[in-house]
Amino acid sequence: MSAHEMDQAQWEALCEQCGLCCFEKIEDEDGRILFTSTPCRYLDITTRRCKIYKKRFKVFPECVQLTPELVKELKWLHRSCGYKKAMRKGIL
Repeated sequence: MSAHEMDQAQWEALCEQCGLCCFEKIEDEDGRILFTSTPCRYLDITTRRCKIYKKRFKVFPECVQLTPELVKELKWLHRSCGYKKAMRKGIL
């Protein structure tokens, strides 16, 4: 099944709830991505789940909506990200 054949629930099931994408990141002048220890204010750091998940884009427009195309482009998604793993397996 390709990413385009997945419904929203199947797509979101790829996420492993690590929460790393919800931490602030800084890109240095050499293009390296540095993760900070500052999470998004809506991330529950114990459960690694968004407190406003269903309305996150409305409440916090800066939240990045991951799509198959974006997952392929983003340098800051961690190698252990479920979406990145799916990409390596050829699902994306």
